[in-house]
Amino acid sequence: MLERIHVVFIHGLLSSARAWTQFADLVARDPAISATVVLHHFAYDSPFVRFRLDRRIAEVDDLADRLETYLRLELGDAERIMLVTHSQGGLVVQRFLARTLAKGRGRDLVRIKRIVMYACPNSGSEFLLSLRRLTFFWRNPQERQLRPFTRAVVEAQEAVLRAVVNAQGCSDTECRIPIAAYGGVSDKIVPPIISKWVFPETGLVDGDHFTVIRPADHDSSCYRVFKAALMSADEPLPAAGPGTVKQLGPVSIAPPFGRRDAPLQGRTKLISSIRSAKGMSNVHVLAGLGGLGKSRLALEIAYWAQQNGRRIWWVSMPQVSSSMREIANQLGAPAKQVESAWVGVGSASDLVWRFLNECPDRWLLIFDNADHPELLGPLIGQVPDGTGWLRPPMTDKGTVLVTTRDRRESTWGPWSTVHRVPPLEAGDGAAMLMDRVGDIGESVEEARLLSEQLGGLPLALRAAADYVKSEANTRIRFGDDSIRSFRQYRTTIKRRFESPPGSNGHELDESLGPEIVQNVINLSLELLRSRGLPQAGALLKLFACLNTAPIPYRILLDTTVLADSPLFSDITEADYHTALRGLEDLGLVEPESLASVTDPELHHVLTLHPVVHGLLRESEEVRQRRADYYGLDVRLLLNVTQSLSPDLPESWAVWGLLAPHVIEVSRSALLGSPPVNDVGVLAATLELSRITLRYLIVTGLIGPAQDLADLIVGNCASFGFDRDDREILGIRHEQGRIALERGNPQAAEEELRQVIEARARILGENHADTLASRHKLAKAISEQGRWDEAEPLLRSIVIAENEVRGPEHSDTMVVRHSLARAILAQGRQAEAERMLRDILEVRDRIWSPLTPETLYTRQTLARALMEQGKVREAEDELRNALNQEVRRNSPLVMSLRHTASLALIMKGELHQAISELTLLLEDRRKVLGLNHPETFRTSQLLEKIQGILDQVKK
Repeated sequence: MLERIHVVFIHGLLSSARAWTQFADLVARDPAISATVVLHHFAYDSPFVRFRLDRRIAEVDDLADRLETYLRLELGDAERIMLVTHSQGGLVVQRFLARTLAKGRGRDLVRIKRIVMYACPNSGSEFLLSLRRLTFFWRNPQERQLRPFTRAVVEAQEAVLRAVVNAQGCSDTECRIPIAAYGGVSDKIVPPIISKWVFPETGLVDGDHFTVIRPADHDSSCYRVFKAALMSADEPLPAAGPGTVKQLGPVSIAPPFGRRDAPLQGRTKLISSIRSAKGMSNVHVLAGLGGLGKSRLALEIAYWAQQNGRRIWWVSMPQVSSSMREIANQLGAPAKQVESAWVGVGSASDLVWRFLNECPDRWLLIFDNADHPELLGPLIGQVPDGTGWLRPPMTDKGTVLVTTRDRRESTWGPWSTVHRVPPLEAGDGAAMLMDRVGDIGESVEEARLLSEQLGGLPLALRAAADYVKSEANTRIRFGDDSIRSFRQYRTTIKRRFESPPGSNGHELDESLGPEIVQNVINLSLELLRSRGLPQAGALLKLFACLNTAPIPYRILLDTTVLADSPLFSDITEADYHTALRGLEDLGLVEPESLASVTDPELHHVLTLHPVVHGLLRESEEVRQRRADYYGLDVRLLLNVTQSLSPDLPESWAVWGLLAPHVIEVSRSALLGSPPVNDVGVLAATLELSRITLRYLIVTGLIGPAQDLADLIVGNCASFGFDRDDREILGIRHEQGRIALERGNPQAAEEELRQVIEARARILGENHADTLASRHKLAKAISEQGRWDEAEPLLRSIVIAENEVRGPEHSDTMVVRHSLARAILAQGRQAEAERMLRDILEVRDRIWSPLTPETLYTRQTLARALMEQGKVREAEDELRNALNQEVRRNSPLVMSLRHTASLALIMKGELHQAISELTLLLEDRRKVLGLNHPETFRTSQLLEKIQGILDQVKK
């Protein structure tokens, strides 16, 4: 039968004993326990703010001491006590335990049989942290204890873990009490990873931060775990005193060699550099993105050290205190000295390191998963001080190895060597895959391709290999869609990571989803939040909605635009710089320098690991807030491009970096799932796509342009737009231009006539957009040889453009050039020459000589001169154009080269013309394709000239 036990409920911040009303009612109505349970409430004052000058708000230490007084005076006769806490109440209890033990009164705790904590902010609460810091909360000393990684909280936890959870019995300096920590599955204020934090006995129950202690009935999960703990308290702990202490087994500090289940690939150089290090390099830090195999690498080094006769100690965080105590015991430290050091009489870290430095054997000490470096530092100070658990050995016989996500050299001190662990090269990743799958018929080449697809991330490679091996060895099958080879796995990964989010299901969630790699990423984001960088996670997800191409973050991240988003409503320039550094420190982004770019604003870029990119863009937060994330990316991209004409070469360096991101954001925002139900975001995305299409077309990237335009127009109904909506008409206009560039003027004419009809109806006959489509229609008509039909249309457009935009506007000048071409085609060369020289006078005065339209005009002038027999003047114009810094294989430049070859033919320099035409034909085949009309035209001309030479030779 359950002995009489006193249960003390302890509430949290800004709360009261009333928070436990439902809990207490259920206990009173539970026949299994009500007769033997006496309920108590430890109530304390926890106001928002204290206005009276003669009163203050109690600090957590004050509350801990008040709890000690309460238990001693008001429950002095209670022989069995169970403490049940909510939120801050758990911190009060932990501080009470630590302070009691520090006073050498551990035996006073023997009557406390169980402790159950609900939603305890063990590493602090990030919820509304920025608001709490800016408002009156800053004056509340209780709220300060809820901030991430408050030193007093960390110190209390170390004492509780060492002398309560891992205690070997009960004495003046320790008392073993089982502690269970439960989180609420829906708790956003204190997420489960924080509520469970460092305690070994943990779990999740239903509810958010408040309902987690408001059970609806006896079957509620929070009530059932409470009752189970209560019933287990019936088994008394051993009484204190000589001969009655129950000794617990020491914590294991042996390397987990059982994890060496396959050869380690691709780390030979890194291991060699650590093995051969001497002098000041006795502390090595293996740092990098989670999932890179840092622990596996440390294990390999430990195995080598063991084979070479070294003593090895493997310390897993956060059991650092109990692990270091065991190291002291193994080194022969006197029990009394150890006992005194661990209760605060002297320094425990000094004691351990004294015996380490005096150890006659060669040794290796490994701190694994030290993602919170402060736990390795001194109580007062930092890790670089070298006075905490981590410090440089004072003997050449000792080496220390640390694995961590934190890559900052400043974190680890000048006496440490930080080794950034990179992803595996494709060949090494392939070897890892082949090692793990064994003999199931996979090829090395497919393994190499899969390794590249997964970015050489060992954790992802391991998951892929195990998944494929499992599927390949399964005989019972349901359907034919299982993934049984590297090729199928790679295809599925590519479809998932490169298709618009949510459009291809989640075939690999079990092997590559939240349970494996996603957890690693989430831990890194939690680590950033614990460091006071809650916006770093949102920034990383913002990047993940872009392309995997290099991100020119210096020009992209505008503080004003960021601050207008609900994702970053209070961000400052200093905030996002700090967030970027935090992401870099943990390897979540990789800064790079583009050797081919000299502009300092464009030279520095960053990239995301492809797996991190692929998973984060599918994360639950991004899926729920797609309008916020994609809307912000679109606004950032528009903010950069609004002053950058896609038609001007001086803008192309920026456009070249932004275009992949625009294409990715456009596809995902318009076609991803769930849909972005924000018309403003969709309209802005279409506008961004339209101007990007202009860049792609003018620089000859016709294939990507057509893919993007066809994707948008073909699926516009799926995101709520009609083919004749003005935004879609803008994309269809560019489709007409693409058809022209592809040498299909008939298709261009058909599309443009429809666009003009709709634009005239919606916008008006003389609207700039309508005139632009009319001009492209005239070009389509001209390209079909109907020059007499095109000329009056072009004259009418010039008149309209003069009125709408002015005679020297760029669009007006373009139409005038088209008119000159129509006149030239009809044999009026002199008239065309005069018009072209007038156009060039304006263009040379206003625009760069590199502007494509300027080069195009020079080509037309050269043709007019050649048709009048002025070949040398024509060559001067062509040389002037081709001597500019332009790409020789752009469509426009190839057209200039074709015209230059005609000039050589007219001069009789046939051999030189053949040489130039041969090179030109090769370039046109590569860029335009074998069947493009321009390719065919060059091929015909080359054959004709070669035929002439052959006749001459005969």
